[in-house]
Amino acid sequence: MRPGTCRFGSRCCPVLLAVLLSGCFRAERRDDDLPPLPVPVDPAKLYTLACPDVVEISFIDRPDDAIRTAAVNTEGEIDLGSLGKVRVEGMTLADARQAIAQRVRCAAGEVQIRVAKHRSRKIFLYGEAAGAVRAVSYRGPETVVDLLRRTGAITPDSAWNEIHLVRSHLAEGAAPEVLRIDLDAILQRNDNRTNVRIQPLDEIYIGEKRSAYFRRAIPGFLRPMYDTVVGLIPERRDK
Repeated sequence: MRPGTCRFGSRCCPVLLAVLLSGCFRAERRDDDLPPLPVPVDPAKLYTLACPDVVEISFIDRPDDAIRTAAVNTEGEIDLGSLGKVRVEGMTLADARQAIAQRVRCAAGEVQIRVAKHRSRKIFLYGEAAGAVRAVSYRGPETVVDLLRRTGAITPDSAWNEIHLVRSHLAEGAAPEVLRIDLDAILQRNDNRTNVRIQPLDEIYIGEKRSAYFRRAIPGFLRPMYDTVVGLIPERRDK
């Protein structure tokens, strides 16, 4: 046998290496072991408008009028052109609909309004699996699970047991609060104690599986081979 070759042939060495190393990184839960994230409750009823959110308004009894798009200005108002300005800051869509109806003297049921662009508040997602750092729109007091589903932040590389929410409490002058989100308890046991409602400026840190760290260290030309081999290895379930 020539020096530098294995008795199974030189081409099998990368495959054997992937097999041997994968055993160290596959002791993780399969994604299909966990139930799908539930359909979120629409938080629009609780969302409050602020500068510079953008809304779209139309009137049922005025089909010839184009949909009006208006941004909430620094005074907390939206400009409806010839219909005047209406203060909507701090209002839900239902409250804003009523205010607009009073301004134009029509029934609230004749006003249609929706948030076209959520610009006023953000939530921050951290983690390689979540896309490094992402700022996503705050759309109301969603739960953590609702937000993860809406943003697609949970990927096959995400570590389900390493998700934390950090709330700064800057306005209150208090120390930051760190909450561990227990997805297993939420989804498997219907224990929603850690499925907290999101607040503006919350930061969510999503951990990454050990196998994902290892996969990034493999040269690109070997990754297809690694993925194929690892995909054939039965995964052990967490106890």
